[in-house]
Amino acid sequence: MMYRLNTDNIFFRQRKSIFSEVGKSYISSNFPSSTLILPANKKGHVHLNKRVRKNLSDLQPCIHGARLSESAQVVGKRADELLDFSVNLNPLGPPKLRSVVSAAYNSITNYPDNRYPGLKKAAADYLHVSPENIVPGNGSSELIHLLAQTIIESGDKVLIPAPTFSEYEFQCKLFGADIEYVDCSMITNIQPDNFKAVFLCNPNNPTGKLLHRKDVISLAQKCASSGVFLIVDEAFIELSDPGESVADIAASNDFVIVLRSVTKTFAVPGLRIGFAVASPRLARLLNNIRLHWNMNSIAAAVCEKLLGDSHDYLKRTLTLLKREREWLSSKLGAFRGFKPYPSDTNFILIDLSDFGLGSVELTERMLRHGIIIRDCASFDLQNHIRVAVRKRSENRKLIAAFTNVIAQWGRELAEKEIANALVRGVAARSRIDCEYYPCHFAGQDCTFCFCPFYPCENTKTGGEVLHRSTGGTVWSCAGCDLIHDGDIADKVLKELMGGKKIKDVWKLIMESHI
Repeated sequence: MMYRLNTDNIFFRQRKSIFSEVGKSYISSNFPSSTLILPANKKGHVHLNKRVRKNLSDLQPCIHGARLSESAQVVGKRADELLDFSVNLNPLGPPKLRSVVSAAYNSITNYPDNRYPGLKKAAADYLHVSPENIVPGNGSSELIHLLAQTIIESGDKVLIPAPTFSEYEFQCKLFGADIEYVDCSMITNIQPDNFKAVFLCNPNNPTGKLLHRKDVISLAQKCASSGVFLIVDEAFIELSDPGESVADIAASNDFVIVLRSVTKTFAVPGLRIGFAVASPRLARLLNNIRLHWNMNSIAAAVCEKLLGDSHDYLKRTLTLLKREREWLSSKLGAFRGFKPYPSDTNFILIDLSDFGLGSVELTERMLRHGIIIRDCASFDLQNHIRVAVRKRSENRKLIAAFTNVIAQWGRELAEKEIANALVRGVAARSRIDCEYYPCHFAGQDCTFCFCPFYPCENTKTGGEVLHRSTGGTVWSCAGCDLIHDGDIADKVLKELMGGKKIKDVWKLIMESHI
């Protein structure tokens, strides 16, 4: 039914002078329609919360990385002045796509073919399944939403490993699910009988752990035999070991679904491309209820190109990741108090529980040095951070920034104590109330609890390189007590307070004592 504005009613008769001067446009531009036509929601009216779904009021949006523009604004820098280690993309960057994008530009005057036949065939050929198994999505997040919308009814129980990607929990709660959690290391040992769905991220975000195919198949068999949906998010598997995928299992089982992220595999997050692999029956249902035209023409064309011509690119990717992951993990482990988790993919989780700075403050300090890292508090991991594995030149900048932040923090600690320390004298600077005292010798000077030169990697100091049983090396200063000598500590502190750089103070003071 069409409604026409009645200019004969009392409201407009009272404003006749306005119409005579400037016409009806004055009303529309100066009196918002919401106050002109409808009254405000006054006291006594039904409250908004009573008219929307009750389970929405307590939901909080997921916290993700990929906040480059926001981070740049916080520190007053341009986005291209920052290195973003909070996002986990292929470190090679996207393949050459200019010609594909240019050709696809000609199609933007038409709606996409909602069947996406080219994309489905490319994805099917890529994974050796059938086009009838493929469900296109505007990134993995939309597919998670679609699956929750399809599967979950209010009161259904859903099992989610912890810690893991928070979108599973959010989307299931959106549709009224009751969530239960299991330690991510125990997920394959569960008995799924009482659940509607089980989520599995493989490799897991943020831990980086990859489960072997045989273990995932065993879990899939338990779920399928109980009529429980198993959703396996393989967003990072191409950046880990694609041979461990269970996409072929999903193609023939109604209760197993696999999610794939073209965004991460090919470093094209701005295009939002993903797809699901499901049985023909389930895929048909998902394709029927997903949003029409949920992927734009350019993204669909790029997806076809990437999936159809990727073998050499992905081979180079895995070679680079293996080399850089080992190098970066070793360097991170060399910082005292940093405990990197073993990783099978393109990011590394780091436990900071034994480090002096908390994850929030360290993240803020790194940002001021031009590096974005991921504080993992949103994964319910206190004092943990996650960093992406990138190219060697970029990884060196990450390590250099950590080194500078730690050195700066050490100087700040020393500056806070200098006045009282100098008044008390050397002996009084022994922190006998410290739980680690004496960490080197009785009566030691504790002005520098953390050596500002760490890791100096100079064996003449008495320090040494230790080889970890899990691989990699770490610099140990247990055999060096130079910085705890009162005279040396005074000289170092004086020079640092005078503004000299760490490397200059090392040459001036330390080298004369080794």
